[in-house]
Amino acid sequence: MREHSSIADLNQLRVFAEVARTLSVTEAARVLGMPKSTVSRDVVRLEKALGALLLSRVGRRIVLTEAGALFADHATQILARIEDATDAVATSTAVPHGVLTVQATYVLGYSVLMPLMASFMERFPGVDVILELENHGSPSTRDWDILFAAGALDDSSHAARKIAEMRLGLYASPEYIARRGTPQIVADLGDHDIVDKHWTRGAAPWDVQFGSGVRQIPIRPRLLLNDMLAVAFALRQGVGVGWLPSFLAQESVQTRALVPVLPNLRPPPIPVYAIFPLRRSASPKIQAFVDFLSESLTVQKP
Repeated sequence: MREHSSIADLNQLRVFAEVARTLSVTEAARVLGMPKSTVSRDVVRLEKALGALLLSRVGRRIVLTEAGALFADHATQILARIEDATDAVATSTAVPHGVLTVQATYVLGYSVLMPLMASFMERFPGVDVILELENHGSPSTRDWDILFAAGALDDSSHAARKIAEMRLGLYASPEYIARRGTPQIVADLGDHDIVDKHWTRGAAPWDVQFGSGVRQIPIRPRLLLNDMLAVAFALRQGVGVGWLPSFLAQESVQTRALVPVLPNLRPPPIPVYAIFPLRRSASPKIQAFVDFLSESLTVQKP
């Protein structure tokens, strides 16, 4: 019977899980705050203990071997269970601490979360935050604690708490308006250049309330983007007319870089949720962050 080698150092699991997540020894070392040589050495020691090659190189890229992908999956689950156990103990003391991984879209990350991070970290000095920004608001396959997303909830096993509502309005630059004129009614939008984005999670704003019914505004974008920050930039450059959340447009309106267009045209507000794994719903660090967001955004009303 073959004798299996044991893995004595749990940190090697954490190191390898981060390398597998980032597919980069350099990036893993940066995230973990460790020397690159230590990360490489821990991976080699782990491979020797397992008797299997976990990583291989294709040109300059690191890829997981079949054994590496299998081990990474199990290592992630083990670390998650350890995190759950830690949270369970922490719950009894109710003192938020540990590393909190938050995922969000770029626009929510830059415009909503980042302005709040200093206050949160000052209030909860025992919590370290990893903020991962994506172009979409769907849960990734990586391990995370909180997903901060706007739009209709997906049918999933995750818990969710509504934090705020995002209100949209149409905007354009004064230069564009001077060049093309101001739309007076909805039908005028057909004569204008529209800057739009790919809308997900049931958030498309072109279905608007007219009287007692909902009507879809027929538009054909001149410029279609996949990020709201890019839409804001294009509008400030005078490309056309487009939707922006009020929190993203506010500063540009104050500086006259943007002006409202058809201000009475308001699509239904888009709900903003903090989504988290059901099994971690009692985690003090998660509850602390969600409560903090709810408190802060109720005051700011994004």
